[in-house]
Order: sequence, then C-alpha cells, then structure tokens
Amino acid sequence: MLRKGFLFLAISIAIWGCSSKSIEIEGNLKGLADTKAYLNRISEGAPLAIDTVDVKDGKFIFTIDKIDAQLLVVFFEGQKVPLVFFGGDKDISATGEFEKLDDVKVTGSESTALFAKFNNEMPGKVRTVEIKNDFMKAQMSGDQATMNSLREEMGSIFEEQKTYFNKFVETNTNNAVGAFMTLNVAGEYDTTKLKELIAKFETALGEHVYVNELKKLLEPMEKHELAMQAVAVGKPAPEFTLKSSNGADVSLSSFKGKYVLVDFWASWCAPCRQENPNVVKAYAMFNKKGFEVVSVSTDREEEKWLQAVEQDKMTWTQVRDLDGSVSQSYAIQVIPTTFLLDKDGVIIAKDLRGDDLINKLEELMK
Repeated sequence: MLRKGFLFLAISIAIWGCSSKSIEIEGNLKGLADTKAYLNRISEGAPLAIDTVDVKDGKFIFTIDKIDAQLLVVFFEGQKVPLVFFGGDKDISATGEFEKLDDVKVTGSESTALFAKFNNEMPGKVRTVEIKNDFMKAQMSGDQATMNSLREEMGSIFEEQKTYFNKFVETNTNNAVGAFMTLNVAGEYDTTKLKELIAKFETALGEHVYVNELKKLLEPMEKHELAMQAVAVGKPAPEFTLKSSNGADVSLSSFKGKYVLVDFWASWCAPCRQENPNVVKAYAMFNKKGFEVVSVSTDREEEKWLQAVEQDKMTWTQVRDLDGSVSQSYAIQVIPTTFLLDKDGVIIAKDLRGDDLINKLEELMK
C-alpha cells in the first residue's frame, strides 16, 4: 500500500512538473487563411525561431517552455504583417481580426498592454507619417521652402519623442518592456548612464535575457570610450605592428624622431580618395624635413587596396588592418581619420585636412 501511494505521488509530481514548465500561446484571428505560423523571439535585434504550427480556420496553438517576458513575433506564411506581443511565463490568448492586428486583444500578458501604451502615446506618431508624405510631394515639385519647414518640424517632433522615450525608460526600469526599449537606443547613452540603467534592471529582473543583452552591448561601448581617451590630443599614440604592402612588419614606434601622420582610410572610401592628393602634396613638401605618413587601410580586398595606392601615388608606408584591431584601439568609427604625431609619438592634432595639414607642418618645421 505504501509503495502504491508513493508511486501515485511520484507520478503526480512528474505530471505537475512537466505541465508547469510549459505555456500555451493560442491565437484566433478571423480572416486568416489556412497557413503556417512561425513563432520567433527577438534576440539581439533579430528574430530567432522558437516553433512552427499549422493555422486552421484562423486558429493556432504554440506549446513552448516558459521564457522570460520578452517580445515575441508570429509570422504567417504568405502574409507580410506579423502579430507582435510580449510573452512570458503565463498562457497567452490573442483574439481579433487578422486585418486589424494592432487591435488584437492579448490576454495573459501585462507587458503587451504596456508595450501598446508606449506605442499609442508616442508624440507625433500620426504627424510623422503626414510629414513623410508631404516631404515627398514637396521634393517632387522642387518646393525647397516647404522641405525646409518640414525638416524643422520633424526635428522638433524627434526631440519630443526622445524626451518621451527617455522618460518611459526611467519610469520602467522594473520591467522587461523598459529593458527592451533601452536595448533599442543603448547607443544613445554614455556608458555611465547605461551602467546606471543596467543596475536598475538587474535589481528588478535578475538574469533576464534583456539584462544580459544590455551587458553585452555595454562591453564594446566601454572599450570604445577607453580607446577615445587613449587617442586624445596629448596622449602617446597606441603602438601597433602591421604588415606593409610588401609583406614586411612595420611598427609605429620605428618612426620616432619624425613627425608622423597616421591616416586611416580605404580604397572604397570616396572622402579618403579625395583627401589623398592633399597628403601627397604635404608629403612632397615636408618628407625631406622629417615628415612621414603611415596609411592604415581597412580594405579587405588586397588587389583593390594596392590598386588605389598606385592610382593615388601614395609613395609612403602602406599597412593594412585586416582584423580591425588597430582601428578599434584608435576608436575609429569613420574614415578618413588622421592623427598627427610629434617626434616622440605623442598625438598633437587630429583630422587635419588640406591646407590645415600643410599649415600645421609649416608651423612645426620653422
């Protein structure tokens, strides 16, 4: 008798354990033809497949493991518009008309209601669409005055939206919707502010998927900020060794004792190619007086790199940053970017173009 009771209890626990680990996402959308439904979650800005089921008479059911509260997207085969909502650790029901997905009623997800509220109350939501259409009309008719006016209005709306967005995040650091929104604009924050927000989300959400993604975003931002500090005017230029166009190892420190222009560029970069003649001119004027150039290419294709070097008559040292590590250490985000170093390898100026470079070199070599 004891064994039977124990067996019954064990089976009951097993059944209860299995059922508690899964949730159902049920849909009933009038007007949706028989097709397939694909459930995805948004991971690092891209959809990641979770499950696929058949749709019959507008109805479908996903049975999946419980997940953190996060944005879910259901794509329907043969249809362009998806169903978007926040899922989590509870059963969810979505009912309504397929032609009006924005009005579909989602139950079992408080986060979906908050997400909808955020979108519905966004300042200038309707006006933004109107401005886009009006701008296209003005552009086609060549109405510059109207185009300028619309740009100005759009700028004002953008500032309102930015304020609204920041306020929403600040007041929702205790939920997944706030964390998701922060992920979408993480690049707009400095590292100090982002760290502060992550700490708040972590306190409320623990090891939530969005908290971990925010931490992952923070790491390269911190590295970039440190790199920016390392290449400030007055700092010693970070050392590097790269392969030259003839296959030799070239170290930046080997140019100490000369003024050096470190020039980050690429063959495909039009502004870089436009600036090259100015560097050629400066090199011809000052090379014999102790001026050197080290061009650091970010090209991936060797043939195009070497062809551009020959076409632009770049007769100085050419190296290539194939893995991007040197560009990262110099906090390069756009090219061309240049650094002028003194004879001790200290950065004394950045991004000198055309006559500004020549004037600076004349001042240094009086």
